[in-house]
Amino acid sequence: RLKKNNNNMKDGEATTLSEIYCFFSVSFLMTRNKKLSLGEYWSRDKLLRSDIFGEIMPRDRYFKLLSMLHFNQNITSTNDKLYKIRNVIDMLRKNFSKSFYPYQKLCIDESLLLYKGRLSFKQYIPSKRSRFGIKSFILCDCRTGYIQDLIVYAGSSTMINSQNKKIGKSGAIVEALMAPYLGKGHTVFLDNWYSSPALFNFLHNNHTNACGTVAKRRQGMPKITDTLRKGEASSRSTENLLVIKWMDKKEVRQSRHGAKHYKFDTEISKMVP
Repeated sequence: RLKKNNNNMKDGEATTLSEIYCFFSVSFLMTRNKKLSLGEYWSRDKLLRSDIFGEIMPRDRYFKLLSMLHFNQNITSTNDKLYKIRNVIDMLRKNFSKSFYPYQKLCIDESLLLYKGRLSFKQYIPSKRSRFGIKSFILCDCRTGYIQDLIVYAGSSTMINSQNKKIGKSGAIVEALMAPYLGKGHTVFLDNWYSSPALFNFLHNNHTNACGTVAKRRQGMPKITDTLRKGEASSRSTENLLVIKWMDKKEVRQSRHGAKHYKFDTEISKMVP
């Protein structure tokens, strides 16, 4: 919706639904045609020009709508840093889960959306291609890469608490994202920030397999002190979990749980259902 009673918006400039569709079509097209600034999309320079943008919507009108578009009523006090787009995020999450039911294998990992502006919860992750941006926890279907659900990280206030305190904050994210799929025979793959014996036992009790790397200092991790040569492996197991350490260029640990086994890993350690 557009802000009303704005002195910069003349009565004759009232927008329409079709114009809003044009506005979003231009915005989506920009992601496929990268330029250094928004103004360059309407450039008349023969080396830079892309006539399609001007044909869809005039430049000044696009900037006018961009400056006035908003998705929520202003709230004087709230702890939610995403409240202005919370309705959009919730709508996307709901439609993502309704549009496609995943295959057996799922994956949870962090995604970084490139953002160069000023933002209190902007993250720096050197291993990601963008490095600076907005971090989200993403649940994906492994076969198609389809996003089933996401949680946008906006600081510590957005972290989820679980009634199961043993799984920690990272485990609570897994619990929240996997909630619709627990007990349905899925297998979820995780990295060492999420994996822990407590989380894998929780998933096992909910008839869900898990596999992933895990830090060797996680509470409940067994000590495997065997000295291994390259290619050799050593393991420890319980009724529900299996931990494997093997030697590659350096120590690797993997853990599993579920209908089969599990692996734990890091230094590199892995856990598997």
